[in-house]
Amino acid sequence: MKLLIVADLGKLRALRVQYHKNRSPSVEALEEFSFEDAHQRVVEKVSDLAGRHKGPSPHPGAAPVADDHNLRLETRRRIVKQIAKQTAQLVRAHNPEGFWFAAPKDICNQILEELPQEIRAKAAATAPRDLTKLPPRELVEIFDPEAFKRFAPRGAP
Repeated sequence: MKLLIVADLGKLRALRVQYHKNRSPSVEALEEFSFEDAHQRVVEKVSDLAGRHKGPSPHPGAAPVADDHNLRLETRRRIVKQIAKQTAQLVRAHNPEGFWFAAPKDICNQILEELPQEIRAKAAATAPRDLTKLPPRELVEIFDPEAFKRFAPRGAP
């Protein structure tokens, strides 16, 4: 049994891939998580709308409209940690032989670095691509291209 986990900054999908003797693997959706922080706008997170508060300055427009708190970077960092935490919980709960993991290129390594060492060691393969919208069969074919070809009926393409 393998666990296949695909994530982006908005959601995480987990699938179980079970290999059976003399037939193609079965793919079962286990869980799907949506990260609320990724779907909120900045105005929903902060108490002051831009333009209502300006810094003190004798010249209009000379001061910044608001302090730069790197809110987007902080939100991204939190979501990366949440993805790593959910991935670790899924791997511990289902205890697969190994797991496949895919996330967009800009966050894939960050998520893997956040995983505990014993979980990271179980990663059989990783794909730095956003695959969250692909159907389950295509996901399995990315990590195991021969999975469904081995048991195709004779004469089938």
